[in-house]
Amino acid sequence: MKTKIISTAFLLCMIIFTSNLIAQITPIDSLKYNNSSGEPLLLNQTRTIAGIVTASNQFTNPAYIQDATAGVAVYVSTFASDVNIGDSVVVTGVVGFYRGLTEMVTPLTYNKFTVGASTAPLVVTISQIKSQSCQYEPYEGRLLRVNNVKFTSAGTFTANTNYKVTSGNDTLEIRISGAANPLVGTLIPADTIAVVGLLGQYVFSAPYCGGYQLMPRFAADLITQGGGPQINMIPVESDITSTSVTLSFTSMNAGDTKVKYFATDSARQPVVFTDSVYNPAQTTNHIITLTNLIPGKIYYAQAISSNTGGISYAPVKYFSTASHLSSTGNIITYFNFPVDTNYAYPGNNANGNINLVSKLNQRIDSAVYSIDLCLYSFNELTIIKDRLIMALGRNVKIRMVYDGVEHPVPQTLVQDLINAGVSVSIRPDNTPNHYIMHNKFIIFDARDTLNYSNDWVWTGSMNLTSNQAYTDVQNVILIQDQALANTYTREFEQMFGSHTNFCNNTYAKFGSDKNDITPHLFNINGKRVECYFTPQYNFSTKIESLIDTETDKSINFLAFSFTRYTIANEMKGEYNPPFKMVRGVFDYSQGNDSASVYMEMKGIGPYGWNPPAKVFLDNYSGLMHSKYIIIDADSASSNPFVQTGSYNYTNRGTFGNDENVLVVFDSIVVNQYYQDFVKRLTDAGGSIGIHNITGNVPLKYELYQNYPNPFNPATVIRFSLPVNGHVKLSVYDILGREVSVLLNRKINPGTYETEWNASEYPSGVYFYTLKTDNFSQTKKMVLIK
Repeated sequence: MKTKIISTAFLLCMIIFTSNLIAQITPIDSLKYNNSSGEPLLLNQTRTIAGIVTASNQFTNPAYIQDATAGVAVYVSTFASDVNIGDSVVVTGVVGFYRGLTEMVTPLTYNKFTVGASTAPLVVTISQIKSQSCQYEPYEGRLLRVNNVKFTSAGTFTANTNYKVTSGNDTLEIRISGAANPLVGTLIPADTIAVVGLLGQYVFSAPYCGGYQLMPRFAADLITQGGGPQINMIPVESDITSTSVTLSFTSMNAGDTKVKYFATDSARQPVVFTDSVYNPAQTTNHIITLTNLIPGKIYYAQAISSNTGGISYAPVKYFSTASHLSSTGNIITYFNFPVDTNYAYPGNNANGNINLVSKLNQRIDSAVYSIDLCLYSFNELTIIKDRLIMALGRNVKIRMVYDGVEHPVPQTLVQDLINAGVSVSIRPDNTPNHYIMHNKFIIFDARDTLNYSNDWVWTGSMNLTSNQAYTDVQNVILIQDQALANTYTREFEQMFGSHTNFCNNTYAKFGSDKNDITPHLFNINGKRVECYFTPQYNFSTKIESLIDTETDKSINFLAFSFTRYTIANEMKGEYNPPFKMVRGVFDYSQGNDSASVYMEMKGIGPYGWNPPAKVFLDNYSGLMHSKYIIIDADSASSNPFVQTGSYNYTNRGTFGNDENVLVVFDSIVVNQYYQDFVKRLTDAGGSIGIHNITGNVPLKYELYQNYPNPFNPATVIRFSLPVNGHVKLSVYDILGREVSVLLNRKINPGTYETEWNASEYPSGVYFYTLKTDNFSQTKKMVLIK
């Protein structure tokens, strides 16, 4: 392979000279002809083509080139990484074919001439793209421009995701291809725009017609048409009350501020604005408050700004008011295995070793109007099925959304509910990756429009099966809140396909077909709670952002399945022991699934963390099925939060499965999850270890009394260090024998805490000693078993 820098004047001559050395150049247009099955007529034949690179590694793979006649994909990683847009190339390779897309594969040779040439996109309409025949596809693989289109969804772009645009009555798929695509994480335009991109194709069966996807390469491929203020963000809500919400957004240029909005009652309600607010002041920072709103209601809002240059629209915003005053905002957490209450705040012992089936039955028995079940798996727990049928008998309305991918034949208890008259919407197996309906949530009485004090959401990690309830490690969170229950109902009805008691398969949406039509931020009794559903919302990017911006002291997690490296790498970026700790427990049975992330965190392999994180494999007989992340549980002043729900830290959970996620910013709730986490960690052979609990530099050395004291089996020891230096913290028995060394290294100034777990030691009196170059002190503690 040769690389040359050459003037444009000699380009044609050089290509001709090079091609004579290689082979006769074939016009790319000749690759666009297909047989009756939609396969290239030149399939598996070797050809030489020449053209200009229109996409290199923006999609990771493939790259694209085109000549004056047509364009084609080149699917070889070394080629995509070696060329740049504007390079002129000569490629000899084999004509290939994948999912309807003609490609050049296994190139024998390629020469490139770096001249920085440009290729203007061909302007076409959506109708022209779709009118290509199965036997001749002139636009496939070519750089195209489609004018006057509008995205149907809002939010930010995620990798390897399709988005719909409309132009009049025509629709087209826009694909953000490749994890490294510069558009990933950027805002989906709300205005009418032009889209430039390479036309790909993805079809599963002959004759391989349609399935066209226009793939933009970077932000410059999304072209705003017209002037105006150019709004550059989704409006953000704040100051949420039961009757008012403030919306804020910014624009590139000054303009006035207008918000149109209406209260929505169902997932498929037509857009009919009923109210608006307006501020004529010209500004780039737009802040406007909506008042006289209905408590606990989901609203649809459209922010608009205009100036003499034109009008701009923000992406559609869904928001919720706070709940009616009769809604308590009570949050209850349950853990079906024992917890470590030694780490409880006073009066805040977590609910450990709980019979989750009994708690769920109590909630079912308390329902008076409606129960909506969204379950991946429901079997064996006949007692729950019986309670549901009893609820039907007292006229409680029951609906269900269920996974049919891994349960093509409904499980016995699900069939029993169907036989009893429960309407069930089932996710079909209609994706090549067999994505599943993995949610685990139940909504109680949200459909009762008169009483808001009984609206509950039950969610967490537990499927409704015998092993999940009694053998596997689980967590459940139960929240009484009208607004949150309404939001879960909105997501439920998107998959149910109906606002009524009966599902409608025509309108039921799952996976990537769903839209992001729910609010995300809630004020629940003065506590910040966030709610997300995947895959319509890329929660991976959200938790990565939260880890990056919110972590002050520690990241603690339980992971049933953890393969999403972007999350692990964000944790790695925060890890700075002992000031910022990362600790975690992985499910042992998922070792093959999560092995790579676990091994790296453990410090093993070429990308191993150094120093290793405090991560362990569980040793329970059942599954360690909890999946949550806790940030700053050991620092109540650092705005700690816990993320929980059905979401596994995987690509499937992010991009394909139906999942639900809650993020709760409340030190009391976080502390309850922390008690569960500490027990899971110590059961796996770990310990909390030493961590810095304040950013202040102490004035003096000090060794504090351990707490609790007496204790069983663990206690916390705190000390202060005014200067950096070597520190040794040891535990001795009554005979003066050193039985444990908790710390023996150099650390920076600060106030630190560490735990001593004495589960392997007998009851009795012990002493702990802190020694530095300038200080030594000993205190007594008592272990009582």
